[in-house]
Amino acid sequence: MYDVIVVGTRAAGATAAMLLAQAGLKVLAVDRASFPSDTLSTNNIQLPGVARLERWGLLGQIAAAGTPAIRRVRFDPGPVVLEGSYPQHEGVDAVYGPRRTLLDTLLVEAARAAGAEVRERFVVDELTFADGAVTGIRGRARSGGELRERARLVVGADGNTRSSPRASRPGRTRSSGRSRSATTATGRASRSTAARSTGAAGG
Repeated sequence: MYDVIVVGTRAAGATAAMLLAQAGLKVLAVDRASFPSDTLSTNNIQLPGVARLERWGLLGQIAAAGTPAIRRVRFDPGPVVLEGSYPQHEGVDAVYGPRRTLLDTLLVEAARAAGAEVRERFVVDELTFADGAVTGIRGRARSGGELRERARLVVGADGNTRSSPRASRPGRTRSSGRSRSATTATGRASRSTAARSTGAAGG
């Protein structure tokens, strides 16, 4: 029995798993991918995200891997050109655009180092329910059979990949006091204050 199961362990999910584990919770994080692996992404991590990476002790590893620090920006849509430097935010003054093969792997390893159990190559087939409340997940490791895991809270951080395609059941995500789901009928996180407060570095 886990306190929290996080479905999806890229930037948002791995960050949530890391911070929840640091808070002393028993966390299971699963993802259908194995790391390092790439994914579609926006270009840069903006200053607030960079500041969090610095706070978590990960920014140095991103820089050491050869990711350049971008300290100046230029917008030239014509006829007006805007150019300048990034303002300092919590001690950082540059944005970074690391490959997701690097960023996601660092965050997954940080989650593990914080005490979260991370299972790669794990496919979630559906959430499990009891008395209208989410009680966990049913899925399978690619090298084994079906597995069921239980938790007081399930956080959906799988984004557009939807590794848990039947995770949303309209009208059945209301808490009975035993467990809650962070997934609504539209697949968007809504109930998990933990997921909203992580300040995840990327999507």
